[in-house]
Parts: sequence; C-alpha cells; structure tokens
Amino acid sequence: MNVIVVEDTATVRAMLVDLLKANGRHSVVAAVDRVEDALTYLAGDSADLMILDLCLPGLSYEAAVRAVNNASPDLEILVFTVSEEEETVFSALKAGATGYLLKTARSAQIIAALDEIEAGGSPMSPSIARKVLREFQGVPVHEELQGMISPLSDRETEILELLYRGLIIQQIADRLFISPLTVHTHIKNIYAKLQVNSRSQAIYEAVQKKLIKG
Repeated sequence: MNVIVVEDTATVRAMLVDLLKANGRHSVVAAVDRVEDALTYLAGDSADLMILDLCLPGLSYEAAVRAVNNASPDLEILVFTVSEEEETVFSALKAGATGYLLKTARSAQIIAALDEIEAGGSPMSPSIARKVLREFQGVPVHEELQGMISPLSDRETEILELLYRGLIIQQIADRLFISPLTVHTHIKNIYAKLQVNSRSQAIYEAVQKKLIKG
C-alpha cells in the first residue's frame, strides 16, 4: 500500500514513517503536517491510504476528511488521533473515514489496522467501536422513513449487514461462496445507491433508514 502520513507533531510523524518503512509492506508517498499539502499528492491515484491526525492547523477535522474524499474517493482514511469525543468520532466517520485509531495504539496495532483496511475492514480502537455501536443502536428512525422501499438488492443488503457485523471482504466472500472481487463490486454498487464514499457512511445511512437489521 502507498501511504500518505498527515501529522503535525514531528516526532509522531517520524515514528509513523519509520514504522511503515520498517514493516516493509508499505511505501510512504509523503509525510506532511497539513491536509492542504497532502491534497497535492492525491492526483493520479498515487496513494492507497492516508493516516490522518484530526488536530491539525487549517481545515477542521470534518472538512479535512471531506476534502480528501472529494479529491480521491477511493482513498482509505485511517484517523490517528487523541480525540475520543463522540462528536469528533461520528463526524469523521460520517465524512468518510475508514477507520479510527487512538494514538495510544501500539506499533503492532497500527500495522494490524493497516492490514485490516487492506483486507476490506474498518479498524477502530475498542473504546471507539463501543461508542459507534451504541450510536447505531440508538439511531432514531424518522417517520417518513418507515416502510421505505430499499434501493438495495437482497444480495447487497446481505453484504451490508455482514459489513455492519464487522466481517471483512474475504470473510464475506467465504460465507456467501462468491469471490472477493464480486463482494467488492457489490460494495461499490451499495456506495453508489446510497450516495456515500465509505463503509462507515454506508452503514450509518443503512441503519438510520432501516435498510439493514441493526
């Protein structure tokens, strides 16, 4: 995976770069301290993933995630931050972040998170995953959405429910006896139908609209 590191603390930025280089399976495309600088590296699909701190100068965290998604919709974004505030967590995920890792994570956990994203998952620190689960369980259903006809096919709904349960692409393929490429194609169709750019957005929209069983 080609990775862009966006972190304004020089020591943390250097730690991440050294960790990725030592791992040997990731190439660091750029390491910068502002999202605005990172955007120049997104042309031409030169990067697969961005490790993004949310407490940066310039754009707000939500605007930063949206700017990256708009510049490169297929780029995976792993948030790497100190903030556990619910507003920050949900805003980042709804804006399009793929995963959310706290800076208390150890080196092995960071590499594991990258591997999970590459395999089609959405890694989160345990405390963040618990917040997200509680939020989804408590999402109110608007009256006008009751009885809404789902835009998703039965297979797409099945795959989205498995993503909601935390399965990665290979696990979904094994369970449904289809290829990972077919799963990936269904996921892209789900994004298009729900008008979203990430798994977290798709799950949020589907749970809110009662398109899947939460």
